[in-house]
Amino acid sequence: MARRLWKKKLPAREDKQYKEAQKLESSVFDVRTLQLLSNYIKKKIVKSIDYPVATGKEADVFRASTETGYLAVKIYRIETSNFQKMQDYMIGDSRFSDIKKNKRDIVFAWTKKEFRNLSLFESIGVRVPKPVAFKKNVLIMEFVGEEGVPDSTLKEMGAETPEKTLETVLGFVKALYKHNLVHADLSEYNILMHDGEPCIIDVGQAVLLNHPKSEDFLERDIRTLLKYFGKYGVERDEGEVLKWIRD
Repeated sequence: MARRLWKKKLPAREDKQYKEAQKLESSVFDVRTLQLLSNYIKKKIVKSIDYPVATGKEADVFRASTETGYLAVKIYRIETSNFQKMQDYMIGDSRFSDIKKNKRDIVFAWTKKEFRNLSLFESIGVRVPKPVAFKKNVLIMEFVGEEGVPDSTLKEMGAETPEKTLETVLGFVKALYKHNLVHADLSEYNILMHDGEPCIIDVGQAVLLNHPKSEDFLERDIRTLLKYFGKYGVERDEGEVLKWIRD
């Protein structure tokens, strides 16, 4: 990111934008993260970090240029991440039973967990951004978009074919459940629409069925989905959908 090397009076709007960019930079690009990104550039995995395409409380996603196209770089914030919430999804997950309970290690483990979950989802046939690499709090994955422009979420663009989209997403949920996985935070905010087809994102919190809250998470996912698609007149009985998924 560009830095202002001298003080200069800016118009109010530009000054506000600068301050927001500076705030984002200071909370995301600490020295360790910059070193990680520098290493990825040296290895020619990415050529440059372009601009943020999504920002959140725990992480920010940036478009990155490569020699042949684009990738997405997700950077988890160590200082501001809700590590207590993260622990709720990790405690009880047998894959991460030995993590230390300090903030940095929890964030690092969460990044690793998201990479693993992306790999599992993809192997099952659930459309997700393809995982590329990860280290500490940085995750690199497929850029989902067209000609360098990121695709919109279902929340942002709405459901053009709600019946078809819901069926596809529920099919994903059933496939995951069959392979002992639950997304655990599935909503219109975590579904990108790519060429009219759903692509599931933000899978860091996904849990195995042996997690003590996995069934509660599944029921919440289904309830959230049915509520959203109900706005488009697509009606499904929650109990019947859950029975179909569990059968």
